[in-house]
Amino acid sequence: MVTLDCLMNFLDALLGNAPHVGRIDPHMANGLQVRGRDEVQVVVTGVSASLLFFEEAVRMGADALIVHHSLNMPAGIHFDRIFVRRLHFLLDHSLSLIGYHYLLDSHPELGNNAQILKQLGAQPIAPYTADGWGWLGEFTAPVERDRLFARCSELFLQPGVQYPFGPEYVKRVVALSGSGAPRAGDMEWLIAQRVDLFITGEPREWCRELFREAGINLVAAGHYPTERLGIIALSDVLQRELDVEVRFLDLHNPV
Repeated sequence: MVTLDCLMNFLDALLGNAPHVGRIDPHMANGLQVRGRDEVQVVVTGVSASLLFFEEAVRMGADALIVHHSLNMPAGIHFDRIFVRRLHFLLDHSLSLIGYHYLLDSHPELGNNAQILKQLGAQPIAPYTADGWGWLGEFTAPVERDRLFARCSELFLQPGVQYPFGPEYVKRVVALSGSGAPRAGDMEWLIAQRVDLFITGEPREWCRELFREAGINLVAAGHYPTERLGIIALSDVLQRELDVEVRFLDLHNPV
């Protein structure tokens, strides 16, 4: 058992939480969003906050919840009924809700994108964007594209959308999980950096022809499936380093 403050100090130090993070990611929590009981024995982790997630976590004995996608705040000052119902449940059960959005995408070791690259056998070498949401990686030797497509299907629990429009052997790869489909203006950078494969979650209609014309392979395996890996990696660290029981709750969403 640890105190909630001890848990938060560990998490914020591990993930690098700092004031500038709020400017980069002002709409989704990075840190403690709802404070519950002061002592934590069981931590339930998952990708996205929802009422179903909260209910299942209570059945698992949770004291605190850690997610990638925390509560979606209402657009204005009036709280909508879904937000109120979720918040009410957390308060009624003295559950702490902790979310790490940007920090679990950008982290060079535990982040979703670094984990995607590492689990495919590539080494993260540089942030993909200036603020570091995604990562550019490289294989020590080129890897067969079809082999990587098959490994992605296994890693993300579904093939998703796969466009074999680039080289048959892949050396450089970008991972930008979730809703990270590139805009048209991003393609020139990918071409200049000799990127052979782009991995994301949600594709856009225009992706197919942009990637065909750029000569780059694309895997878009789903928002949720591409953002499981960071929270799983974080769960492993917590279980190893702190006196808490950590349980990952997978409410799989193919989107």
